[in-house]
Amino acid sequence: MFVMMTVFGGMTALVVEKKQWTLQRIATMPVSRSQLLGGKILARFILGMLQYLVVFIVGMIASIHFGDDFLALILMMISFTLAVTALSFAVGTRVRNEAQASGLSLLLAITLAPLGGAWWPMEIVPDLMRTIGHISPIAWAMDGYNALIFENGDLHAVLLPMFVLLAIALLCFAIGIWRFRYD
Repeated sequence: MFVMMTVFGGMTALVVEKKQWTLQRIATMPVSRSQLLGGKILARFILGMLQYLVVFIVGMIASIHFGDDFLALILMMISFTLAVTALSFAVGTRVRNEAQASGLSLLLAITLAPLGGAWWPMEIVPDLMRTIGHISPIAWAMDGYNALIFENGDLHAVLLPMFVLLAIALLCFAIGIWRFRYD
């Protein structure tokens, strides 16, 4: 949830940059549209990964065991951060002002987190809610983390959640790039 809140801040940053004409000035420089968008996306992705780093360092200090497959854990982190970054970018192309972006960021975070099982285990909710909950990228990330941490799974155990998160990322990036405007 904290990674999502950090990354969703990109919506507000995008609106502020448009309002202050920063994006428009960058667009006049000798950089391609894909380089500009790639830089904006990469910045949010890195912030999300840094948030993960903080969370997992605190967990390690608290002696929490994160499973035995470090590579699978890192790939899950990358997949989730990409999905959330893409979702933020896709939604951020439609917001018009800072208040709208800030409110939408908070709304999405506090809606998708419990819906996806970040506040309580999905096993305690009815089957219908479990199915609906998988609309949230958090549900897929939680499926992967549960397999790694509680079931001592390996990379094969998290392939489905990773692929779903990557599919969400591809779809949302495509939507965001298609809808992105400098003005």
